[in-house]
Amino acid sequence: MYGLVLEGGGAKGAYHIGVYKALIDEGIEIKGVAGTSVGALNGAMIVQGDYEKAYEMWYDMSYSKVIDANDEEIEKLKQRKLGREDIYLLAEKIKGVFSEKGLDVTPLKNLLTELIDEEKIRNSGKDFGIVTVSLTDLRPVELYIEDIATGKLVEYLMASAYFPIFKREKIDGKRYIDGGIYNNLPVNLLKDKGYKNLILVRTHGVGHVKKVDLKGLNTIMISPNEDLGKTLDFDGDTARYNLKLGYYDGIKALRGLKGYSYYIEPTKDEDYFVDYLLNLEEDDILRLEKTFRLDSSTSKRALFEFIMPKLSSVLGVKREADYEDVFFTLLEKLAELYGIERFYIYNYDELLDLVKDKLKNEIDKETGMIDKIIEKVDLLSFFGREDIIKEVGKIIL
Repeated sequence: MYGLVLEGGGAKGAYHIGVYKALIDEGIEIKGVAGTSVGALNGAMIVQGDYEKAYEMWYDMSYSKVIDANDEEIEKLKQRKLGREDIYLLAEKIKGVFSEKGLDVTPLKNLLTELIDEEKIRNSGKDFGIVTVSLTDLRPVELYIEDIATGKLVEYLMASAYFPIFKREKIDGKRYIDGGIYNNLPVNLLKDKGYKNLILVRTHGVGHVKKVDLKGLNTIMISPNEDLGKTLDFDGDTARYNLKLGYYDGIKALRGLKGYSYYIEPTKDEDYFVDYLLNLEEDDILRLEKTFRLDSSTSKRALFEFIMPKLSSVLGVKREADYEDVFFTLLEKLAELYGIERFYIYNYDELLDLVKDKLKNEIDKETGMIDKIIEKVDLLSFFGREDIIKEVGKIIL
C-alpha cells in the first residue's frame, strides 16, 4: 500500500494524472493521497477512483474551463494577433479584473462541482489531505477529509487552489489562498498518518516545499526532466503532452528504466560496457583520439584515461558517472538527433539498432567525407557538438 503526494502547479497538473495511469498499469494500490492546489483537485478525483474523468478533464483542458475567458481571444493574445477592437475589449476586461479583485474562476468551481463526488470520497476508505492558507487568520490550514464539514469539500478544494490573482470566495466568513505558499508538497500529511511507502510527484510549480525527514521511509520520486509549462497556461496541447510525459516518467521511476529523455530497459550491466570498450579495434581508438584532438596512441589506457572523460564532457555526463551511463547518454543523444520516437519503452538493443540504422544511412551518404576532413583540419573547430556526437557514434556503435 502506498501514499501518493501531489505537488501544486496549476496547469502543470496534467502530469499528475499521467503518473497515476502508470500506477494503475503497474498494479500499485494507493491507500491515501495528499495534495496542494491542483494536487488537491487531482487528488480528490484519484481518491474517488475516477481516473477516466480526470483524464478527460485534462485531455480537453482549455482556459475557459478554469477562468471566465474566451479561448479564441486568449489564443490571439498568445500569438500577438489582437486587433484594435480586441485590445479595447481586453483593456475593459482588465479593468473588470481589478474592480472584482481577481480573475473569475467560477468555471473551475462549476467543473469541480460536476466532477467531484464528495460522498464517494468520504466512503472510499482512503486517507485524503489538503493544504490551504487562511488569509483571515494569517495561518496555514492542513485538513484531512474528516476535518472538512459535509458539503464543503469543493469549497476547500478551491481554497487550496486560490492562486493570488484569482477572485476568492469566503468559506464561513474567512478568506483563503493557495496552499502552495505554505507547503506545496505536503509529505507530512501522510507521514503523520503513519505511511511508510510514499510516491512523491513533483511539478516544480511555484511555491514553498517544507522539508520533511524521509529517514525510515520508502519513497519513490517522480519528477519531470523538462519544464511542464507556465502555471496558468491552460492550453489543451500542453496538457495532453504532460499527460503522456507523466505516464512515461511514472513507468520509468517504477520500473527503474534508464535514460534522461528516453525510456530504456537496462538489459546490460557495467561489465558489458567495460568489455565492449576493451574490445575496440586500434583503428577505432585512433579515430577517437583524432576526433578529440588527443596525441596519437592506440593504447587502451588512453581510451579510459583521456577519450572517455572527453566524451563524457561533450555529452554533459557527470564526472562520477560510470561507463553504462555514458553509453546510455550517447545512445539517447543520437536518438534525439535523428528524431527517433521518444515516447516508447525500448530495451537497449532495440534503440541501438534504430540508431545504427540512422548512422549507417549517414555513413553511406558521406562515403568517407568525414575521414578526409579529419586528416586536414581541427575537427572541434570545424564541427559542432552534434557532429562530434554523431562521429563518436559511428566509431563506437
